[in-house]
Amino acid sequence: MDLDVIISTYNRANLLKDCLRSIFVAVRPKGLNITVVAVDNNSGDNTREIVRSFLELHDLPVRYIFVGRPGKSAALNEALAQTEGEFVGFIDDDEQLDPAWFEVAYRELSASPAVDYIGGPNHPNWEHAAPDWLPLAYPGAIGIVLRPERTTFSREFGGMLMGGNAVIRRATLERVLPYPERLGKIGNKIRSGEDEVIYHRLLDIGALGIVLPDLIIYHWIPAERMTKRYFRRWIAGRGISVGWQLRERGFKEPGLLGIPRYQFGACFRALWPMLAAKSQRERFTAQLIVLDCLATLYGRYFY
Repeated sequence: MDLDVIISTYNRANLLKDCLRSIFVAVRPKGLNITVVAVDNNSGDNTREIVRSFLELHDLPVRYIFVGRPGKSAALNEALAQTEGEFVGFIDDDEQLDPAWFEVAYRELSASPAVDYIGGPNHPNWEHAAPDWLPLAYPGAIGIVLRPERTTFSREFGGMLMGGNAVIRRATLERVLPYPERLGKIGNKIRSGEDEVIYHRLLDIGALGIVLPDLIIYHWIPAERMTKRYFRRWIAGRGISVGWQLRERGFKEPGLLGIPRYQFGACFRALWPMLAAKSQRERFTAQLIVLDCLATLYGRYFY
């Protein structure tokens, strides 16, 4: 079984080094042929030198691909065009693999040819303890994704396939490409949604995906993300991305002004606690709910 592990990276050489090191020390089952593909999305730091240092280890095949077009989606599209492994694994440059990650992936994908993709949890790797105001309703803002139970991905599943911890059968993935290059992280802009687009396309074609609690990655959460400004930027970027996606996939819920009506209900219900709630966490969460609705409207019509 051939697996290409693709890591898109932009100006995070030090984190990329830790990511690559975690790949090299993870247990590799016999029968799984792994190639690591580092995709440099026009970095201005020493990313190339970091990747080159791993090329010289001769312990695991590593490829370096430079993509000048800005954006994570552009980097992924180019990397997929230049690779051909039967399966494609996706992790981010600020993540580290659990030592058993390859074993779990191989166990599941070799057990059943019917499985098209797998995904697992993102456990936090904190630089500092979380502040009291941290909004529990938006764990995705800092990349925390808990998967306590094994289940299947579906429209009823209360989550999605996260692009920072996924393995997809290439033949299936090619049916839902390309990644939308207007979405995803672009330089220093906070954008998202590229993984969500691919996930919904996988659901549309009836691909079988399994949620695996033991397919674990550890996601670095730096102190710089523990600010209200960062959360506001993330919510705005997410809302814009979701609004843009609604043009492609629509929605089944009752709508108003081109977005799901429930978002307006949530927005209006948040106005009072945003102003009067005693808890700092409640006030800030309400503020994010209002911002999310406004950003979704912007993305739906103007992005």
